[in-house]
Amino acid sequence: MIRKIGYYLIDLLAVIIFYFAFIYEGAKDNRYMLLLTLFIAYVILSIAKNIFKEHSKIILVILCLKILLLLFIEINSKFAINYFIHAVYLLIIIESTSLLSFKSSLIINSLAFIVSLYKFLNLISFNNSISNISQMFLFVLINSLVIIILGFAKYHQEEKSKIDNIYKELLNAHYKLKDYAQQIKELTTTQERNRIARDLHDTLGHNMTGLIMQLEMTSSMMDKDMDEAKVLMEASKITARESLKKVREIVETFKDESRMYTDIGAIKELIDEFSSKTGVKISFEIKGEKIALSPDVYITLYRVIQESMTNAVRHGKADEIKIVIKYEKDVIRFSIVDNGVGCDDVCEGYGLKGMRERVGLLGGFIEYRNECGFEVMGEINRG
Repeated sequence: MIRKIGYYLIDLLAVIIFYFAFIYEGAKDNRYMLLLTLFIAYVILSIAKNIFKEHSKIILVILCLKILLLLFIEINSKFAINYFIHAVYLLIIIESTSLLSFKSSLIINSLAFIVSLYKFLNLISFNNSISNISQMFLFVLINSLVIIILGFAKYHQEEKSKIDNIYKELLNAHYKLKDYAQQIKELTTTQERNRIARDLHDTLGHNMTGLIMQLEMTSSMMDKDMDEAKVLMEASKITARESLKKVREIVETFKDESRMYTDIGAIKELIDEFSSKTGVKISFEIKGEKIALSPDVYITLYRVIQESMTNAVRHGKADEIKIVIKYEKDVIRFSIVDNGVGCDDVCEGYGLKGMRERVGLLGGFIEYRNECGFEVMGEINRG
């Protein structure tokens, strides 16, 4: 609002200056009509300037026309220099600085400065007295100071505006980052819960299957061989204690999975332990050139084999399992085949979904096949 009032004050000041300029001219007849027409044209351009003040390109054209119009008015003055008319150049310089960007206002101000020298140069060409040269020098100095001061103020205004915009953008980015951080926190919490749920399922399901098999074998051996039954009972106690220990570790979530399994030997121990507890015959074969794999790949292979063996005994009633891991150029292929009853219509429970999620996170896939038993097969990127 204050700037708008300022624009109208500049126009009003221009009208007042032109009024005194016309009185000073004392123009009559044709010259009076010409100067009046030029003045009206100048007023029209001022009105257009206020209408289109938000359009910098139009303002640039209007101010150029005002400079040329002012020059034409000066040329038709009867005086060598009419100082009233000449003062309007300063108003144009002020207008350009207020309405245009620093670079655009510099163009207009330079043009106004150059055009305004025409009358002085013309005067000196007729009479190069010290007085005229001094007047021109004073005029150049005043206009230069005005242009420099206004330009300096405009430049700093624009820089401050840029800094304010950058600050607002940074503030918005900060709020967005806070939102993203909260989303990531929630996502991480969900993923961690899913991981803990998978580990509870895999660990408890696997160990409970082994424990049930041991207890069933103990029950059947009690009437035949009490000593053997006692041995199986002790083994069952050990299995139960191990299960409890692993559940506690998972619930606490302090254990780092990447430290649990560092080589394929951990999978071999898992297979031997499961075979020992359940009495299932398990063959394990590794094909291809062995390479160092990331902990995530080892953990996924471990969990897939663990869940597959558990399902083979629990659901398939299998007594033989064949496990093959094949190292290829870019992927690790795996196959777990049992001789159980199989399943024509596979309905993925929590265990199978967990396996698919683990494998999918590593850019792999998993499939099931029911031919002479049940087969779990798939591949994982080597990482």
